[in-house]
Amino acid sequence: MMCEECGVNPAVFHFVTIRNEERTERNLCPACMAKYKKQLPGIDIKNLAGILNNLLEGKKDGREEVSPEMAAITCEQCGMTYGEFRKGGMVGCAGCYRAFHEPMTALLQRIHGNTQHAGRIPGGAHSGTSIRMNIDRLKQLLQKAVAAEEYEQAAKYRDAIRALTAQLEQREKSIRVSPPERIETNDGGEGGFFHA
Repeated sequence: MMCEECGVNPAVFHFVTIRNEERTERNLCPACMAKYKKQLPGIDIKNLAGILNNLLEGKKDGREEVSPEMAAITCEQCGMTYGEFRKGGMVGCAGCYRAFHEPMTALLQRIHGNTQHAGRIPGGAHSGTSIRMNIDRLKQLLQKAVAAEEYEQAAKYRDAIRALTAQLEQREKSIRVSPPERIETNDGGEGGFFHA
């Protein structure tokens, strides 16, 4: 999709404005988005993750109380603290993911309801991946149903897991490629290889 402003570059941003209850949507390239950013004073897009986190936490003043011990956790590579991460919403380096693993896991669980990606799968990825993800999700639901003693629902989850597992096995069997076979020609000579 091309930028709706310049019509030259590919659109990367989907920009939505609402003025007087009138909604306008535009697809913009980075250069045109930069022009719009200059026209919008007071919006710090870099701090958007921190703002969203505070909204999700339901804090009225925008400040979340983090225990001093938790806020003091520090990344050995870049020196960023967990408190700084929570304030800004962005990590300093790849090492922050290891340093903040435990509190970030709890944060992701609270925000997304899961700590494992359960969204769309990139194009070209093996289609069995989505089936495996559904099986994992159903296994979690099965465990919760059994713990809550909801045995009828648990049986439905069990049956769905069995059906998906059978579907996955069938798909994997159909994907396997058989080894090439040698054929002979009518003139008595040997032919080439072909896949059955």
